[in-house]
Amino acid sequence: MKSNLIAILIYVSSSLLVNAESRVWLGAERNDWEHTEYRKVENDFGGSLVITSDLNWQQKWETPPDNVPPFAEAETVRVGEGIVILTFFVNPKVNEYGQASVRCALKVTRPDGTEAANYESFWCLNDTPMGDINNVRLSPAIINFIGEESDPLGEWVVEVNIHDVLRNTELNLRRSFTLEPRNG
Repeated sequence: MKSNLIAILIYVSSSLLVNAESRVWLGAERNDWEHTEYRKVENDFGGSLVITSDLNWQQKWETPPDNVPPFAEAETVRVGEGIVILTFFVNPKVNEYGQASVRCALKVTRPDGTEAANYESFWCLNDTPMGDINNVRLSPAIINFIGEESDPLGEWVVEVNIHDVLRNTELNLRRSFTLEPRNG
């Protein structure tokens, strides 16, 4: 994948930063979440890394807070097709002024071990969170991936670090997908 084809979209729209309660797709209690490489909770701060084939993810996401949309998870993508990589977090600690500080980093590694993208540190939230602190929040880093003929086939690895600065808690999430030839 050419570096200009991974689109890292940093949204400043608050409608993307806060939405949907955590009760449905992540479970009512963060401590009951199934801990995997791509979904973790530490010190009551939770995060999840989703790879979806729902190219209309934004339309699904921009719903009332009580409607948590399901996303079709994708483990494979064929050349010419697209997927979207989304990172969510919940319950960032707030300071005495009600402000949260969450930093993120992300890296995408091709099957040949080279980096397709590497963003070492950026703000995922550095403000007063809107709505309930337990609402699931979408990280402003959204990766749109379209497999090209020149891209190496095989397993692509996505690594995300979500750091709740005030809580001094880091979640290292990892997920992969396989790029397959156009016709199987």
